[in-house]
Amino acid sequence: MTNSTNEPLGTTTADKDHTKVEEVAVACACNRDITLDELREAYPERKKEVLEKFLPDLNATLTTYEITSCLKKVHFLAQVGHESSEFLFTAEILKKGVDEKDVYDGYKGRGLVQLTWKKNYTSYGTAVKTDFLDANKVKLEEVKWATDSAGWYWRNAGSGHDIDLNPFADQNDIVYISAAINGGFNGYEGKSTSRLKLLKNAVAALHVKACPQLEALFSTFPEAEKFDYDSYPLEKSNAYDVHDMSFAWGYWHDPKSKMEGVKKDSAQAKIGYSRYLELLESHPSKAKLGRFGMTRANMKKHAEKRVGELP
Repeated sequence: MTNSTNEPLGTTTADKDHTKVEEVAVACACNRDITLDELREAYPERKKEVLEKFLPDLNATLTTYEITSCLKKVHFLAQVGHESSEFLFTAEILKKGVDEKDVYDGYKGRGLVQLTWKKNYTSYGTAVKTDFLDANKVKLEEVKWATDSAGWYWRNAGSGHDIDLNPFADQNDIVYISAAINGGFNGYEGKSTSRLKLLKNAVAALHVKACPQLEALFSTFPEAEKFDYDSYPLEKSNAYDVHDMSFAWGYWHDPKSKMEGVKKDSAQAKIGYSRYLELLESHPSKAKLGRFGMTRANMKKHAEKRVGELP
């Protein structure tokens, strides 16, 4: 892409005496295809050949599922990049000695977002009029279906397929999106392929900060923390009003918990547990029967106990 002087966008120009430099505007990624160079910057650990293989289907998926704004794209890239290790895996690697028939009722994670369970394979297959059951389950490992299934789940997340993540991406809500995709906060921060790190990569690669729509987006959602993801608090996220997401925030941050993916933080753990108890008191009917290997009663007891123990 060039400007009126036929110089690439993102470069600078100088006058005859080479003393004055003019910044040239950089185009954001709204309503256009992602380029290979941008994808390589977003996923620096992956070889060019791998990214080239996925790029056409990635752009097709973004169009099909209306993941069109800069913010939608960078959040999508962050989540699928983490789940697939930057497009390296399209199928879950089970622990040694574990057979697929013994997990997720015989349907392990496949696709860029690691679709699991027979009911999810069935729902996606119905949506795209393709059979992914039994011997056909391995189709989800193919580039086309691995990529498309991630787009479908993005618009149909959650156990009831009733969560569309596009609006939360435009609110820049990394906390809610991560919990909706993962169920908790595995891989949220720390490693080079963490959701947080990949989001930062994508924001830079797709020139999101140059997007002319940002002012309108953030005026609509003033609670968004813009790009200060390292300090994105639970209280500013839509997850703050969801029982199991608030509990998960506490559970993952709890120094006594074995859950991994975030930095252990007693203060954040207490915030999550306390909010869960508040929601349980004010909206008990909206709480799930149980999560994270605990019944709802045990989740309540655990949260109460830890709130009393945490400093």
